Parts: sequence; structure tokens; C-alpha cells
Amino acid sequence: MRFSSDTVLGLAILCRWEVEMALRINGKDMKDAVLKTDQFEMRILELVPDHMKVFVKESSGHAFNFVPRFLEIVYPEKSIAAKDTGIVSLGVGRSIEQVIEFQERIRIETFLMMDLRYARKKLATIVVE
Repeated sequence: MRFSSDTVLGLAILCRWEVEMALRINGKDMKDAVLKTDQFEMRILELVPDHMKVFVKESSGHAFNFVPRFLEIVYPEKSIAAKDTGIVSLGVGRSIEQVIEFQERIRIETFLMMDLRYARKKLATIVVE
């Protein structure tokens, strides 16, 4: 099968087409949002369908274990749990950058609302704009 140059150009444009969306976490822009719990503070650095990159900092003054598999994304119709990648121990005043993969691809669509939970506690509401 042969394609004309116009067809190939059209296919290339379709393949490289990207949509930029704004993510709001608890009403704040993603780069400004800090999610606080009793043991740690977490910033979401990147959220794409394949994974989520987070920055976790100990904030309680005590060492603790961060367990990525305790994270889950909850949609109105279902929830998607994170894959088990092991436990990360954080000492006092320490921080880590962690990439978290989920058991399924994360659905990110305009005007979609989802919750982020850690150990069944709601950390944030994420809105895609």
C-alpha cells in the first residue's frame, strides 16, 4: 500500500498531537499543592497515564515507612491501586522522589474528577481542566 505525501504528513500530525491539561489538586495548581499527612508531606511532580512521580518528605520528626502500594486513584465508578514496588524507609528529615506505577493506566480526561488516597485515607481531590 502506498501513501501520498499528504497522507503521511496527516498521519505524522495525528501521532504527535498532544493535549495540555491543567491539574488542580485540592483547588491549587499541581506545582503549588502540598499534601500533608501525620507522617509526611507529598508533592505530585508528574501525573501521566503510565505513572505518577511524587516527592515525599518526612515531617513528623520520626522515621517512617512509605508504602507506594497504599496509594490509589479513585474514580466515581472504580479505583485503581498502585503496583507493589516495595517499602521505602525514610529517616528523620529525609526525602525521596518516587515513581509510582498503577495496575491499570490512569484515565486523564478534561473535566474529570478523582480522589487520591493513601492507606484508605483521602489525601486530595484531583480535577483535570
